[in-house]
Amino acid sequence: MRAIVKTAPGEGHLELRDVPEPSPGPRQVKLKIAAAGICGTDIHIIKGRWRSDPPVVLGHEFCGEVVEAGAEVRHFQRGDRVVASNPAQTCGHCFHCLSGNPFMCEERVSAGYMIDGAFAEFLCIAHERCHLLPENVSFRQAALGEPLAVAVRAVTERVSVHAGDLVLVSGPGCVGLLTAQMAKLEGARVLVAGIERDRPRLEVARRTGADAAIDTSRENLLERVRGERPEGADLVFECAGAEASLNACLDAVRKEGTVVQVGVYPGPVCADINRVMMKELRYIGVYGYVWTTWQRAIRLLAEERVKTEELISHEFPLERFEEAFRATQDGSACKVVFRPDLL
Repeated sequence: MRAIVKTAPGEGHLELRDVPEPSPGPRQVKLKIAAAGICGTDIHIIKGRWRSDPPVVLGHEFCGEVVEAGAEVRHFQRGDRVVASNPAQTCGHCFHCLSGNPFMCEERVSAGYMIDGAFAEFLCIAHERCHLLPENVSFRQAALGEPLAVAVRAVTERVSVHAGDLVLVSGPGCVGLLTAQMAKLEGARVLVAGIERDRPRLEVARRTGADAAIDTSRENLLERVRGERPEGADLVFECAGAEASLNACLDAVRKEGTVVQVGVYPGPVCADINRVMMKELRYIGVYGYVWTTWQRAIRLLAEERVKTEELISHEFPLERFEEAFRATQDGSACKVVFRPDLL
């Protein structure tokens, strides 16, 4: 089968290869990949800034159709349409696994950089990581199920957003745009901020319900936030994974407010962390999701309460992977999705 493989550590080293088609283990299902989205983490891996264990097939945001089920699988069968999540493997018996948060497992193994992921025609994944799609949810909608789950976790499970809150989302990537939608659903007034290269994404933010989209290359973000509310934002979601964005969030949040880190940084950053103490802030991290997160995310898709298709700006076959990764990095794309069925 065709697959996009990171062949060696460091920057680059990507190839489209013909690799053996996988066979499912006893508790796995084999999926024919319908769609797989490019994530910011994939870009960090390509640049050599994030762990990977090459040679490995990239891709961890995906949905597809079950074509084969392992001998011990009871809840899925051939023809089922599913969206799947990480981590691919955990110990199953540590404190975190037993309490329902497998992302915290010390033995966690994730698809897409530790073991083979979804930028391929087929993928085998543990059946526990699969979620059935309702009939009215398309693969195109489900392609963004994983980032939607992160946004659901950030807004409704890790913190509480109340009607009337002023929320700032810094970083209008896919997760940021979905976080903004989630905050709107909770009744907040939502500002989305980005830099000059984010202008197409800021326009998507406007179209998908943000109350304001701020280009910080043209406007002073702090002045704009305080123009909305002199005290500052009640909650800020840092979704850019950039040092400048983090510092802007620490400035813009009100005293006794909440900063939620959703973005992944490529390495250590420099920030005046004394502001957390001096402003008596709550600083919350979001890394992944739990089972209930996915149930909520899928219901939101089924009820058409969130817009995911509108965020997909480009679809590529696997063969055009270089163009796809370029579009993701140069600011011309909002969300890029691989569709192995395209020629």
